[in-house]
Amino acid sequence: MNDAFANENDSPRAEPHPAPVGGLEPGSPAANRGTVLAADSPGVDARPPMSGSGARAARRLAGIAAARLTDAPAAAEEQLRRALVVGAGELAGRELAAMRTQLVTAVAAQRGRDRDVARAAASAAACWEPISRADSVHLWLVAGRAWYRAGRHGEAVVAFDRPLLGGPVGYPPAELALVRAEFAESLNHVGRYRQAAWQFAEAARLIAATPTLRRRHADLVWSCAVARECCGQESEALGGYLRAAGLWGEQDKIVPRARCLRAAAWLQLRGPQGRARGPWWVTITVLLTELDRRVAAEPVAHLVEELARTRAQFAQMCAQASGRGERRDAAQ
Repeated sequence: MNDAFANENDSPRAEPHPAPVGGLEPGSPAANRGTVLAADSPGVDARPPMSGSGARAARRLAGIAAARLTDAPAAAEEQLRRALVVGAGELAGRELAAMRTQLVTAVAAQRGRDRDVARAAASAAACWEPISRADSVHLWLVAGRAWYRAGRHGEAVVAFDRPLLGGPVGYPPAELALVRAEFAESLNHVGRYRQAAWQFAEAARLIAATPTLRRRHADLVWSCAVARECCGQESEALGGYLRAAGLWGEQDKIVPRARCLRAAAWLQLRGPQGRARGPWWVTITVLLTELDRRVAAEPVAHLVEELARTRAQFAQMCAQASGRGERRDAAQ
């Protein structure tokens, strides 16, 4: 995940519905993480490995591939694909799963192969399912993240669904938060905003107590608010925007804070049955005061732009409120 708002003028979000947080580099395949050696289901792979000519040839090819994984991953991939062909019908169980995992490693080492990584990881995950849940879970997540990077969000959701909705995942909290955030983004892309909001909220919870991840935490809270607004949970979204604005304020990040406060003010203005659900003019006035002070001290372009945008939206809000006969004496 790119660290959100490394500088104030580098914001990837657009109003009124900013895009949620982004992704990191590809997750390492299970072979790099360390394949679980003890089977989750001990009886599944109890029979001895096959010793036919196809299996022996496949093992030789896999050995050649293992020697070339680091310096020639494309050549290693070719050998592994040949191994899987010649060993078809003879390779099974842990041996087949390990070979398919090795193929994931080879493909993942090559740039621009996200779709192929996803397909290879899904095949390996399916092989591991009756043997080791930990390996299967990790490889489904590798597949989901690869589909996510490829922009194939429907496929990503299917891959993420299996491990993330099926039980605990043995990842460190920061890494699991990243995976859940990517899952949430894919859910957004397919219109499942309610589920996306839950995943963003869970990701934020995982890193809430980590001081070094304060920016990411604020961004996840913001993304959760956006998803809640998209699925009609406007009261919850309002609370999320205000919470995110507070978190950005603690970090002295005025641009994301301004965007969260403006989103909150709009939700306060546009309450149910055409009634205001909160003091929108107070929210905007507080923001205008902050921006005025900052621009007076340092009139840089992005602060001037935020001030102009806030003034324009305040005027729009006033026009809408005037049409409904609301009083805004406190904002004058």
